[in-house]
Amino acid sequence: MARLPILLLIFLSVGMYLFGAGSARAAGQELCNETSYILYSAIAFPEHGELVSEGWNRLRPGECRTVLPAPIPPGDYYVFAHSSPSHRGGIRQWSGPSPLCVDIGHFSVAAMANCQNLGLEARGFHVIDGNPPEGRRTIFTETGEFGSRAGLAGLQRLLGDNGLNVRNVDGYAGRRTQIAVRNYLKQMGVAERPSDASLMDMLEKTGAKAIRTTGLEVCNQAEGRIWTAYAHRRGNQWESRGWWSLASGACIQLVNQPISKREKYYIYAGLEQPNGEAGLAAAKETFCISQVKFSIFGRHDCGIRGYLETPFAKVELSKEKLTQVVFTAEDFGGTQTSGLVVQ
Repeated sequence: MARLPILLLIFLSVGMYLFGAGSARAAGQELCNETSYILYSAIAFPEHGELVSEGWNRLRPGECRTVLPAPIPPGDYYVFAHSSPSHRGGIRQWSGPSPLCVDIGHFSVAAMANCQNLGLEARGFHVIDGNPPEGRRTIFTETGEFGSRAGLAGLQRLLGDNGLNVRNVDGYAGRRTQIAVRNYLKQMGVAERPSDASLMDMLEKTGAKAIRTTGLEVCNQAEGRIWTAYAHRRGNQWESRGWWSLASGACIQLVNQPISKREKYYIYAGLEQPNGEAGLAAAKETFCISQVKFSIFGRHDCGIRGYLETPFAKVELSKEKLTQVVFTAEDFGGTQTSGLVVQ
């Protein structure tokens, strides 16, 4: 899993103001997005003696939405949100310690059931304490707390996700942001500037396409499941990340951000076999790993720090925006090979 920045989840009762004095009370349970990310949120609430989870509610930066009408029945409520996959840098989660069930697409399910047996996934929800009958607001924030500038900050982030130069995501309308908007609309052949909401919708859709064709992708053409991780230099130090599970015939994108040809990337892959796991024959450079999901800074003193040390293979970066590494059976188990297949 990717290492995420510190993200905050703030809960305010409706009796308090949200954007300033005189703000109207929420009609029921309202979710507000004061982050620079498009969010997809879910909520869990008591109904007929059991806990029900529902989602997904899409929230643009700066947008609020009522997800449960008033009056709200008594009992604890829970919320969870994740960022749109159209944003670079991996999925961010606004979560808590309570595992509840979610599904793909729009859903309404028994939240406390055995998620895996029902073909569902569990996510960590945050409990909302208290229950004002007239309703309340839940505000998603991130480090920096954009507040009323969240809409513009979100527009800036989406422009950057589409490869346009905005320099900073700060929520202030500078000349660079205006130029980026004009350049994007020119690329899309749009003559008249749409509303911010419509522009965000366009940017999310094109951003998803841009991400799929950028970064580092691995594919498994061997017979058997592969566990993979990668290492790269981040700033002044090395970082290794894992794990990703890759079934035979499948591909997965490990990095969805532009990679400079001056950067160095290394990759680990282990092919499951009846007698254990076969490593890559081309693996020569050692990095730290863990037996659980990890993001580890530094490549030395692995054992002293409680990690394992294992060899990774160098990735020859493609001249294209997307480097694709294809694993075949010949890459594993000591077979003589010239290295990984890069396409």
